[in-house]
Amino acid sequence: MEQRTQKQLIIGLIFVLIIGVIGYGFVDYFFLTEPTCFDNVQNGKEDGVDCGLFACGVTCEPAIVPLSIVSQKLIEVRPGDYDFIAQIHNPNSLLGASRVRYELNLGAVKTTGAFFILPGQTRFVIIPGIHADGGVLSGASIDITEAEWQKVESFENINFPVQRKNYTVVDRNGVFSELEAVILNSSDFDFDKVEVGVILFSTGGEIVAVNRTDIRTFLSRTERSFKVSWPAELPESVRQDIEVLTNVFENANFIRRYGTQERFQKYY
Repeated sequence: MEQRTQKQLIIGLIFVLIIGVIGYGFVDYFFLTEPTCFDNVQNGKEDGVDCGLFACGVTCEPAIVPLSIVSQKLIEVRPGDYDFIAQIHNPNSLLGASRVRYELNLGAVKTTGAFFILPGQTRFVIIPGIHADGGVLSGASIDITEAEWQKVESFENINFPVQRKNYTVVDRNGVFSELEAVILNSSDFDFDKVEVGVILFSTGGEIVAVNRTDIRTFLSRTERSFKVSWPAELPESVRQDIEVLTNVFENANFIRRYGTQERFQKYY
């Protein structure tokens, strides 16, 4: 076979191969694996369920990782009276939850409540004033039942510096412990409600007591004082942490409006 004929055959085979690949891609895209983008199923060229920039023209939302319970503890304040504390971590860097519903199991008794958590935040959830009628609680556990997630594209830095903290033990018809401090709203926003959590630690870093309170109508660039107390003698405390939080997802919480965020929910 002449060299010229061989070159022609090779060029022809390459041309046929290219045409075949293009034809297969055309059939695959338009007939075999056409994305639907509305059927709640990941198919075709979709990168996720009904999403994907190439297939549907919209990017997929990041997968939601459930909240994790880092630690939890039931604390006996005095016979029959208890406080509970749990440390919760949100591993999602762009997603927060405006409302997280939980169920607290206290043996035969169950109670429910809710809290909020910011993107990437690890926070304490404090449930004080648990009373055991005529009995002793051997333990307690918290279960997260539902979360209302919200996407945060940008997040305003809001800080509440704690100043002039003072922890004392006083004798008032028995031994009492008190903690008082001053909090500064260093942001440019007025808030309807700010939550204050107090955690007392022993020399070994163990939580020995907790309490919580709220500050209402906290104006921008102002200071507010608070005091919490325990009507019982507590173990020695060498460190007192104060956690100050406000729900930035609730527009009603901002007396001066903060803005809205994209909302979506996932239940687990």
